[in-house]
Amino acid sequence: MNLTKSITSSYNYAQNVSTTRSGSGTEQRNMSRDYFAYGEKLENGLPFPGWSIRWSGLEKLPILKKYLRSLSLEHGFSGKETRSWQFENFDGPNMPLFDLGNFITDFEEFERSSRINTNFSPLVGLTANLQKGISMNFRHNLSKSLDRVPTGMTVHRDKSYTSSANYSHRGGITIPLPFMEDYKIQNTVNFQFNFDMNESETLGSKNGGLEFGQTAFNSGWKAGIRITYTFSAKVSGSMIYGYHENKSMTTGKKIDRDFGFDVNIAISG
Repeated sequence: MNLTKSITSSYNYAQNVSTTRSGSGTEQRNMSRDYFAYGEKLENGLPFPGWSIRWSGLEKLPILKKYLRSLSLEHGFSGKETRSWQFENFDGPNMPLFDLGNFITDFEEFERSSRINTNFSPLVGLTANLQKGISMNFRHNLSKSLDRVPTGMTVHRDKSYTSSANYSHRGGITIPLPFMEDYKIQNTVNFQFNFDMNESETLGSKNGGLEFGQTAFNSGWKAGIRITYTFSAKVSGSMIYGYHENKSMTTGKKIDRDFGFDVNIAISG
């Protein structure tokens, strides 16, 4: 759906219920629907469609048009609620397609598992092309999930930042040769830089369900650069360097460094 010439959006909603009966009298019921949940443990929420929004043409703003060739902003959300119940020789009502709230409350004791998740992917996303030929991309994602089983519950949180920048330069040199035509060499150099950060945390039941707290935590960041040089149609090469740092609740701090290069020569006969 186009809200304006520069703003586009889309929305989607799906809901499903199913029932499976076995010959022994066991009945399994399941439901899933798009859902918007909120709260520290996603304890609140309502059925709601997912959405995505893109706003392009921001480079036309007076403060930006001097520096940018293009700029767009993105935002998206998706969420889901799934539940399953198990009954033995059940003679209760059929599961409704739309009024699920009362069924969830009335038959909570028969619930075997449930999962609620929310994903902002991205919460904020930017794509830009600068006047000098530099392209840039940035995304910030957030997600949270709640899993419930009869023995307890688990909350998982993730957040990440990803960014990249790319610059390409095309040029050449001319080599003067005596008594011969000058020799021209065309070449292209490409620089690509990446920087990412992430953090994840798990909260769950501990000590036989008597406590609820952090059970896992991980965080890390990495940066890398790649330089690619095309000397001619037959000769090219690249060099990469990367640095990765990770911290874990269980294994502590770990650092990785990467370096490499390659040369490609095409030989034809």
